[in-house]
Amino acid sequence: MSLQAQWITMLTMVGSGLILGVVLDAYRVLKERFRLRGWVVSLVDLLYWVAAASLVFHLLVWSNWGELRFYVFVAVLAGFWIYFSWFSDGVFRFLRWLLHGLERIGRSVIRVVTVLIWVPLAYLWALFRRAGMLLWRLARGLFRLVLAPFSPLIRFLSPLGKALEGLFHRFLRLIRGPRK
Repeated sequence: MSLQAQWITMLTMVGSGLILGVVLDAYRVLKERFRLRGWVVSLVDLLYWVAAASLVFHLLVWSNWGELRFYVFVAVLAGFWIYFSWFSDGVFRFLRWLLHGLERIGRSVIRVVTVLIWVPLAYLWALFRRAGMLLWRLARGLFRLVLAPFSPLIRFLSPLGKALEGLFHRFLRLIRGPRK
């Protein structure tokens, strides 16, 4: 492997150590914010290390066709150490500030959607429901008002209606046949 390829590999691995540090700080911020505990932490730790190994492997294949040498490990650890000694505190504070800002923006969007869309729709629904109930009561009242003069006739023909209903059910049973 040429000297140029070794330097590219070395710088790539230092960069991957820096990236792993940033991702680890992001995970720490999210773990702190969402108060992750128990088996969830173990699962996310496993996923982090699988993603980290995959990143390092792919960068190693890209930089020197996957030749694994001792200085690769040293370069990844150096990048990790550089990140945590020089940049970690600032990035950690920035990520917390960013997450807080995103939460505030999300709450504001939800509030705006609630005020501009949900509340008017709820009021419209209540208005249509009340208007429908009012129309139903008016129609029922008008129907009763129209049928009021015929109520003696309806009471007189009620036994006939029940008899006709009984005949209708017998006729349906004859058509359908016996039930099994």
